[in-house]
This record gives sequence, structure tokens and C-alpha cells, in this order.
Amino acid sequence: MTGGSNTKMNTRSSEVKLQEEKRRLELLQESLSRSNALTSGMVSTLDNFERKLQSLDELVTPVYEATNELHLLLNNVDQSLSLVDSVLHYYDICEELTTTVSSGPGGNLTDYLGELGRLEDAVRYFKRTEATRERERVLKLFDLGRKRLVEETDKLILRYANPLQPKETLDLVETYAKNTTDLHAMQEADMRILQSIIEWFNSHGFKQGLIDSYATKRGTMIRRSLQLLAEHLGKTSVRRISTVATSSPSLSQKSTHNNETLKRQGTKISDMGRRLMRTSAHSTGSRGNNSSLSSSTTTLEENTVFDSNDDRETNNYKLLLDAFIVLLQRDRDLLNYVFMADLQSLVFTKLIELPLVYMREEAQSLCESIERSPRKIDMGKFAIYGIFSILRWFLRSRPVFAKLYQESDVARRQQFTTLSATFEQSAVACLRGILEEITTDSSPRSQGGNVHPLTSHVLAFMEGLLAYEDTATIIASRYVEQQQQRSSSGGASGTDKGLYDLGTYFAQLVRALHITLSKKSDDHNSRNDATMRAVFLLNNVNYLLKRLENSPLLALLQRCQPDLKSKYEADFQTSLRDFTKCYTPLVLPIQQMLEYDNNHHIPDGKLRDRDREQLKESFAAVNAAIDSIRQQFSQFIISDVDLRDRLRSEGKAAIIDLYKRYYSKFAHKDFTKNRDKYVRYEPRAFEIIIENSF
Repeated sequence: MTGGSNTKMNTRSSEVKLQEEKRRLELLQESLSRSNALTSGMVSTLDNFERKLQSLDELVTPVYEATNELHLLLNNVDQSLSLVDSVLHYYDICEELTTTVSSGPGGNLTDYLGELGRLEDAVRYFKRTEATRERERVLKLFDLGRKRLVEETDKLILRYANPLQPKETLDLVETYAKNTTDLHAMQEADMRILQSIIEWFNSHGFKQGLIDSYATKRGTMIRRSLQLLAEHLGKTSVRRISTVATSSPSLSQKSTHNNETLKRQGTKISDMGRRLMRTSAHSTGSRGNNSSLSSSTTTLEENTVFDSNDDRETNNYKLLLDAFIVLLQRDRDLLNYVFMADLQSLVFTKLIELPLVYMREEAQSLCESIERSPRKIDMGKFAIYGIFSILRWFLRSRPVFAKLYQESDVARRQQFTTLSATFEQSAVACLRGILEEITTDSSPRSQGGNVHPLTSHVLAFMEGLLAYEDTATIIASRYVEQQQQRSSSGGASGTDKGLYDLGTYFAQLVRALHITLSKKSDDHNSRNDATMRAVFLLNNVNYLLKRLENSPLLALLQRCQPDLKSKYEADFQTSLRDFTKCYTPLVLPIQQMLEYDNNHHIPDGKLRDRDREQLKESFAAVNAAIDSIRQQFSQFIISDVDLRDRLRSEGKAAIIDLYKRYYSKFAHKDFTKNRDKYVRYEPRAFEIIIENSF
């Protein structure tokens, strides 16, 4: 039962569900029908909208295209109008700017350059067209504007191109030495204007003309300033010291030390020389009038040899060099404010041409004057020292030159070497001239066989030249090169080579001096003149040796001629032996009488007639010889005390013992009634004659 009822219940439940599903199906079918109806309505509506949009598009597109075409036409019209305006502006610009451009920048350079820019645009435009007439008009006006800029530049330059008066130049040199130079010689406003004009010219490719104009005017100003200073220095006797080379701004920290060092060196040389001079002066003091020549020579040298850098003309030229450098330095600094960096070297190179030509002309004139001067070995040596002083100026001014030029301007820096080369060549020529003067000296032998002035002049010249050792060694090397004696340097280099070459030149001077003195002494061949020749050589060789012993010259000479001192000492001994031959006229009659006595044995008692005659003749000859020696010695001048004592000692050694023997052997014999006539000189009297000789 139970199973059947369950089945029935399940059946009824299934039927109920079936009925529900059928109702749902009907609802779905009904919704589907409504949806289909709505879809059909929507499709119909969309089709209708699409047809309307298509109709609208067909109406709007032609309008849009027409509008775009109208906009394009409008833009073309605007551009055409603008182009017409610009073209018309180019045609009108000449009339518009003629007055402004013709009148020049005036006080408004910026606006003027702007107007020239507009004019330049017109030039470029007409270069692209065939409007020849208008192109010529704008080009002419543009050239006029450029010319007005050049004139404005010239006015600015000329405003500061008046040559400096000598006092102004000297003051500028002094302030430069103190590192207080006013670099702003030009007003800052004018510098800015000039700089703007130069920049405009540089950007427009017209810089060369402006460079030439600026450099020529500034160079002319410097040249004229130097000329005025030279004229002033030529009229005044005031001496000034060159300071730029050791007191430049680049060397300001070392300037004081350098000056003090130079002063110490100069004092050392001067003191050494004066000690030597005073020694010679004291040696001659006891001879009174007989030593006047030597004394006057010594005094002259003491006052002048070591002050040779005071030569007026060369000192004036060093001042010109100072002013030259200072004026160039001022303009070099001015270029930094006016010209672009890439133009400064070009302008400076052009700027220095005129003043450099003037300085070369002055250098050439000065050197030619010195080279033509007579007596270079005497008074002319001061001018020669001046040349070496100028060369020292160049040597010490190298840092100043380096400051004037950039490191890339090494080639342009050679412009200044033309100046130093002029003095180097002249210095070499003067050294050659000094040697020639010594070789060809025709002055007579000095009175009394005294030291010849040429000897003192040669030694004084060499000692004075040592004060310029730094430059003298360089010039000596140039001289030796020209003499083709390079092999004589012994492989030395640098400073040693320069000192060796200087010693070589000094050795040539000493050799030439010795040859010349020998020629002067060889002109006399008589017996008395032979003694005078010996005295002359003794005086000169002794003077030479003593002065060299107390001088650094000896060490310098012995570098290239080690046997120099021994050679002259040997010459001294030879001359000394020649001098003692002056006693030969006395020695001969004495020896003859002694020999006669050996052969004939003169008795102490009564003499034979021939013995008396022989003794009379002998004593007469001895007396005549002593008188001759006494008279001869009175003609000699021996300035040096040591040499005088040496000659007296040599004389006594040569004759006194022999004379004493002669006198003691024959003076007491009774060979004459007129004894005072024949026995005139006792040995001591004769010895006193020798001691008081010279």
C-alpha cells in the first residue's frame, strides 16, 4: 500500500511540474514574440535614421569644403599682403634710413647697429632680385653706414692717440716699475663702444681694415712718444736708471732682490779694481814727476773703468727700451678690453711695427756710431760697455716679452730679436775692432820705458767687460764662431763654453798686446835703446802679471791658455837679463884691467909707464861707464816699487862685488898726480848711485 501511494504522489508531483513548465514556456514564447516585434521596430527606426544622416551629409560636405577653400584663400591674401609690405619696406628703407645712417652712430650705437641690421636685410633681399638700381642704392647706403662706423672708431682711437710728452712717459715708466700702471688709458664707456663696433665688424667680415686702422694709429702714437722722449733725453744730461727689466709686474717679487744683488756685485768688482789701482798708485808715488804718466793713467782708470754703464747714449737707449715696453704693455692690456681673444695677437703684431722700426733705426744708428768711434780701447770702451748693458737688458727682459705675447705667439716674439741681434752684431764688431786697434796701434813707446797706456787700457777693458759676464760670454761665443775657432772650446757647453770663449778672446787681446809692445820696443837697436827696450818690456810685463794676479782675469785666461803666466814670467826673466847687460860697458874695462894685471903683475910700488897709462885708461873708461849708467838710469821710469827694488838688487848683484874687487886692487896705486880725476867713485858711492836710480 505504501508503495502504491508513493507512486501516485510522485505522478501528481510530476504533472504539477509539467504544468508549470508549460506555463513558463508560454511566457517565454510570448516574450520572444514581443522582442521580435521590438527588434523589427528598432531596425526600421535605424534604417530611417541612416537615410536621414546620409541626406544630411550630402548637404554639409560641399559647405565644409567651400569653407576650407575660403580660409585658404584668406591666408594667401594675408601672406601676399605681408610680403607686399616687406617688399615695399625694402624699397622704402633707403629713404627711411638715409638721414640716420649718414649722421653716424652719435651717442646711440645700439640703435645705429640695429638700423644697419635692417639695411643689411635689404641688401640680402635685393641680391636675390633683379632690381639692380635698388640693390645699388642699399649697398651704397650700407657702405656709408660702415664708413661712419669706421669714422666713429677713428674718432675714439684718435681721442687717445695723442703722443705722450717725455715727462708723462717717464712717469709711466716709473709707475710701471712700481706695478701701479694705469691700464685704463681709455674711458670704459669708449672701450665698450669700440668693442661693440669691433665685434660688429668681426661678425660681418670687415675686421682687417679696422685692425689696420687701430694698429696704425696706436703704433704711430707710441712711435711719436718714443721720438719725443729721445729728443728730450738728447737735450738733457740727467741720468736715469733703467728699471723695467728688473722691476716689471711679472717680476715684482724678485725686483728688490735682483737690484740688491746687482749692487753687491758691482760694488765687489769696483772695490777689487780700486784696490788694484791704489796699489799701483802707491807704487808710483815715490818717484815724483817721473811717475806722472803712470799716476794719471791709474787715476783715470780708478774713476771710470767700473762706472762704464753710465755711457749717456746707451743709457738713453735703455730708457727708450723701458718706455717702449711700457707703452706696448699698456696697449697690450688695452687689447684685452677692446678686441676678441682671437684678434688680439693680430692687432698687437701690427701695432708694434712702427715703433719697432723706429727702435731698430735708433739701434742701428747708435751701433754704427759706436763702431765708428776711435779709441775703442780707451774712452770708447764705455760705449761698448753700454752695448753689453743693453744686451743684459734684453736678457733680463725675457719674462717681460713673454708677458707681452701669448704662448702661441713664439714666432711673433721673434720680432724683438731683430733689436737684440743688432746689438749682438755690433758687440761682436766692437770686439773685433778692439783687437784690431791693439794690433795696429802706432803710438810711440811711453816716455822712460814706463808702462804703455795701451797695456793699462787692455787690462782695464777686460776687467770692465767682466762686469757684464752674463752677456759677454754670449758675445764671445758669437765672436769665436765667426773666427772659426769652435774646436778650441774643448767640448765645453753652456756656461763653461761661454767662459772658455771669453777667455779665448781675452787671450787674443793679451797676445796682440804683447806683439804690439814687442814691435814698439824692437824699433830701437842701439845699446842704450836696448836697455830702454828691456825696461819698457819689464815695466809692461810686470804690470801685466801683477794686475792679473789680483784679478779673476787670470783664471779665465788660463782656462784656454794654461801656460800664459809661466810664459810671461819667462819673458820677464829674459828682459831682466837683457837689462843687466846695461852694466856690460862697466864690466868690460874692469875685466880687461884685471886680465892685464894677471898678465903683467902691476906692482904696488913705482909703476911702469905703460902700467900708469893702462890704469888711467881703465879708470877713465870705468868713470865714463858709471856716468853713462847714471845718466841712462835717470831717463828710465820704473813705476812699480817692487820692480824698482828688483832691478836695483839685480844691478848690485851683477856689478858691485866686481867693482869692489877692482877698486880695492887698483884705486890705491900711484898712477896719477890728479887722483880726483880718475878715482871718482868709491864702491859705496857707486852702490848709492844704483840704490837711488830710477
